[in-house]
Amino acid sequence: MEKVMEKLEKAKQKDATFDRILGSMCTNPHEIAKKAYEMFIETNLGDYELFKGTKELEDKAIEWIAKLMHAPPDYAGLLTSGGTESNITALWIFKKLSNKNEIILPKQAHFSFEKAASLLDLKLKVVDCQHFMKTRDVKKLLSPKTACVVAIAGNTNFGYIDEIEEIADLCYDEGIFMHVDAAFGGFVIPFVSKKIIDFRAKISSISIDAHKMGMACIPCGFLLLRDKKWLDEIKVRSRCTHTRFQATLLGTRPGAAAAAAYAVMHFLGYEGYEKVAKRCMGNTRWLTNLLDKAGIEYIEPELNLVAIKVRDAFSVVERLKKRGWYVGFDEENSIIRIVVMPHVSREMINKFVEDLRKVIK
Repeated sequence: MEKVMEKLEKAKQKDATFDRILGSMCTNPHEIAKKAYEMFIETNLGDYELFKGTKELEDKAIEWIAKLMHAPPDYAGLLTSGGTESNITALWIFKKLSNKNEIILPKQAHFSFEKAASLLDLKLKVVDCQHFMKTRDVKKLLSPKTACVVAIAGNTNFGYIDEIEEIADLCYDEGIFMHVDAAFGGFVIPFVSKKIIDFRAKISSISIDAHKMGMACIPCGFLLLRDKKWLDEIKVRSRCTHTRFQATLLGTRPGAAAAAAYAVMHFLGYEGYEKVAKRCMGNTRWLTNLLDKAGIEYIEPELNLVAIKVRDAFSVVERLKKRGWYVGFDEENSIIRIVVMPHVSREMINKFVEDLRKVIK
């Protein structure tokens, strides 16, 4: 065992550590989440009749998210592996319900929708918008074949929010499903913004990741649907488990993820998450103030994500990597992406901006 552990330790040492990661939408999980994950590591929610206590924790975690998102009484909720599974599942359901195959979405949408298109034989109609999607541009692309419109609440390039309320009204009037991808923004926007991204708008579904700003363990996401009857579209008989039916994309699902999410949600509560979100936004302003002083251009942030303008994004990323920093980048828009997650401190930001000034000279 000692030899194996030595090899594991060597492999671990090659991984980046969160004190140098500035471009990820994931973060170091909360300590209570780690403890809960370890406690439930052998449980399988794909066969929840064997793990009834774990299933209860999943249900309570879903209820917590549903309350945050103002879900209606007849909602359905799923714990998923994250935004990719949630987004694919939502489009899978809406394609079957509508019997249509066109999806309208902004060009800033997550690449998981390309996977969904390939798997489900969907046609993606992309709105060519600058930083976020506007209702008027969606309206131009609507057709009798439109199954669903996808809007983003905190996109990966800029952290911007699409015109969700207005787009939801349009979709409702046209009888079209609307899915909101709030994988990143779901644990931020309710606490720092007046914009409505949830079921108070006329949306059909929403995806949220607890393993991002929720500080749960990877993998953990949630998908909420306005009507629980919609799950019947993907329900299958599960003949090889003690649980009779499944209505999830995955079969085996880690119960530890549910336990970890439940633990951190109920430890922090809504007030605790608000403090975390506001602290991240404060650190975001700290970063932009330093960039202003250094004369470095950036796109004004809406959430805790800063897109910094540079001449050659890939080259800047490589030079920063040599100094130990890991940031995101978008070559098309010539930006590097800094996500001010809970693990990002002002000390980190100070050191980063100092190094950034050196590499972009």
